[in-house]
Amino acid sequence: MTDYLSKKTLSIFALGSLALGDFSTETLQAQGCVAVRGGGMCTLNHAHLGEEMGMEGNQWMASLGYRFFKSDRHFSGDREPRNALGQNRFEQGTEVINYSNFIDLSISYQITPRYSATVAVPMVYNLRSAPYEHSGVRRETRSSGLGDLRTTLGAWIWNPVDRPKGNLQLSLGVKAPTGDFGATDTFYQDQDPTAGVNIQPVRRPVDQSIQPGDGGWGLSLEANAYRQLHPDWTAYLQGYYLFNPQNVNGTRSPTVRRDAGPNIGGIDIDNGMSITDQYMARGGMIYTLSQKHSLSVSLGGRIEGVPVEDLNGNAGNQEGFRRPGFSVAIEPGINWMPGKWNVGLNAPLRIYANRQYSYWDGIKGRHGDAAFADYLVTVSVSRLF
Repeated sequence: MTDYLSKKTLSIFALGSLALGDFSTETLQAQGCVAVRGGGMCTLNHAHLGEEMGMEGNQWMASLGYRFFKSDRHFSGDREPRNALGQNRFEQGTEVINYSNFIDLSISYQITPRYSATVAVPMVYNLRSAPYEHSGVRRETRSSGLGDLRTTLGAWIWNPVDRPKGNLQLSLGVKAPTGDFGATDTFYQDQDPTAGVNIQPVRRPVDQSIQPGDGGWGLSLEANAYRQLHPDWTAYLQGYYLFNPQNVNGTRSPTVRRDAGPNIGGIDIDNGMSITDQYMARGGMIYTLSQKHSLSVSLGGRIEGVPVEDLNGNAGNQEGFRRPGFSVAIEPGINWMPGKWNVGLNAPLRIYANRQYSYWDGIKGRHGDAAFADYLVTVSVSRLF
């Protein structure tokens, strides 16, 4: 019989993959105004969950995950911006609030105990409350629908049957632009600010952070590793990078904002929304509370974000608007495996956030800010067939 810890450890990876979501529809913790969408980082290809689970060749696993976060804490660099009275955005009542919900369905096919394939289909519902987008009055905009679909092929470096106590999985994925990257809603804006107040409803694209998709094809690289250190203790490590080679998706900002580009000759330049690279890494320990009841808990750390400059050098000069930044979180979790079912809960708690200095910040000479979430809640259910 295959080692229980190996089965339990990889099932936690399955939970973690659902909790992390797909950057391309794009999550998570670093999210909020930083456009790291929730919907499929580190979709662990369930290459080996043990003979006890029946996960050999020619088998299937279906997974359903739900994630939620609320972002409303603003950072410029790693500090909250304050006005002359020392008030932060929340105290001023000017904070932007994003409520983001993600439902992710993934199907994995076990080709052999070593090789597997996964398709992840995310659905999103976002609500954004932002006074500055509606002439100073707090109103809401929404977006919903299909996110960016992702397919992944994965392989364990060593045969899991021979290495049940430790292994490394490498995966290559393709992200397709199936999500709407030009979703629109109604904004209330002054149509003639030079002649007086004339606020009218206008249909425009919603903010980059709540667009269901990013509008570009992407290539993802993933790594998942674990090592049993003791019958009840296992270490895990995961990493993800999404490379988006395209520059812009053609969708302009909902308002011609100061932070959307430089001001040249009194005219605000908006190059549209950038299709950014994204990254994530997480690691920690898993402890088995009860092998009899297949119950375990985990605790680790996680970092995720949008880089200032993509791997191909795009930083905003020829690209468009982006809010680069990252967050660091501690990530507790619990996992239960009754029979062929796998039920889990993860709740990353942010301990650090940094809205990094962007290309356009340098042009304007002003460090922009972005809203981050204090926590993320993820629930997942999986079953083997």
